[in-house]
Amino acid sequence: MSVSKQIASSALWKYLEQFSVMGIQFIGTFVMARFLSPSDYGTIGVMSVFTILSNTIINSGFGQALIREKEVTRVDYSTILYFNLAVSVILYIILFYSSGIIADFYNQPIINDVSKVTFLVLPLNALSIVQNTRLQKEIKFKKLCIISLISSLTSCIIAIYLAYTYRNVWALVIQNLLSYLFRTVLLWISSDFIPVLRFSITSLKYYFNFSKNILLSGIIGTIFNNIYTLLIGRVYTATELGFYTQAERIKNLGAHTTTEIVQSITYPILAKLNNNNEDIKEGYRKIISITLMFVGIIMSLLMGCAQDLFEFLMGNEIWRISGTYLLLMGINGILYPLHCINQNILMVKGDSKTILMLEIARRTIMIAILLITMNFSVIVFVSGLSLYSIILLFMNLYYCGKPINYTIGQQLKDVSPILIRLVIIIMATISISVLGIIESVSIRLLISIFVGTSVSILCFWRYYYFQLLIKLFKSMIRRKN
Repeated sequence: MSVSKQIASSALWKYLEQFSVMGIQFIGTFVMARFLSPSDYGTIGVMSVFTILSNTIINSGFGQALIREKEVTRVDYSTILYFNLAVSVILYIILFYSSGIIADFYNQPIINDVSKVTFLVLPLNALSIVQNTRLQKEIKFKKLCIISLISSLTSCIIAIYLAYTYRNVWALVIQNLLSYLFRTVLLWISSDFIPVLRFSITSLKYYFNFSKNILLSGIIGTIFNNIYTLLIGRVYTATELGFYTQAERIKNLGAHTTTEIVQSITYPILAKLNNNNEDIKEGYRKIISITLMFVGIIMSLLMGCAQDLFEFLMGNEIWRISGTYLLLMGINGILYPLHCINQNILMVKGDSKTILMLEIARRTIMIAILLITMNFSVIVFVSGLSLYSIILLFMNLYYCGKPINYTIGQQLKDVSPILIRLVIIIMATISISVLGIIESVSIRLLISIFVGTSVSILCFWRYYYFQLLIKLFKSMIRRKN
């Protein structure tokens, strides 16, 4: 198999794994929401932040370090495995004895018991990192996809049964634990790696020299990416956090995941770029416009029918609050492609100094907005996320466009026709729910989606970048056939 075909095949299996697992998790959430309360999801939301941060520390960037190294010995793999496991046990012991403090901090007594079981995923994950890394290094993404699907599906089915039977947060705890357990067991069964009883300080120092920067970056990123979850659970209630986490999941699906898809579709455009500023400028103009339009349409439809969507999927009118949060967070989702793709210009030009400056600036702005909005209602607090995105937009447009003479005025001129059309789509979609003419939630939701989709087609049908996007899709389909 040629390198290009191997990359294409790996990417296909990676996307299949990502969307299938996500789909299973979403379906499981929608079913279990009929038996669980929003506060149950809020409790798990608090635990997930500690789990994600701990797993970042456990991995310590060694996964990436092992993948980039051409020759890795069994002693190297064994050393990293033992180190990961030792760190995970230490972290579990710390969190085990800190469970009471965490419960008091969030004023949720149940966290004291839940966390002691939830954090067992840490040693389980530590046991799987090396095995997972080996399969990635050997480009066996098909096997990884199958393992993830089996683990997610099996744990989801068991969790649905537990939610139906016991109707409490433990269904979500067991689901998470079993997912890690099944995945770890399957990874060991499918791998031919057996660790040796040796620990090399030399190997550890060698790989840590590369991974330490990844570790630091990962810790900072994890904290800031989950800071809203941490603060909502502390400042407000577990119920509000449950509403927020579900809204955030839908927003990330509509914005982050679809941005990655369009980036892969528009890769042929990037491949044609050279070091000429005008070529880079024109290429990024196309990519930014196409991605903003595609992601924007998805997010606009989600925002327009958000409240009805959550009530229909979660089976209870109370979940309409999540729809309100999604509507408020939608601006952040729509603008995400501009933040994500625009900084790639600085990467192309190798301007790491400006990247660092922007990172420091945007984290400072986020903290300032958090400190102000947390003194008000949760609605104002969540709205701060959109305000943060708007401020960040102008910063990115200015500093990222500067190296290729793509001024902020030119960029706004390119994206404003898309943003105006998106506002029209949101207004048209949300009008069905606001008017309240139709009583049935399911019928109202279908009509909202139909109206929003129809308006989207009418708004963009003759738009140049919409036609270009259709051509890109057609060319991909022809290549696959």
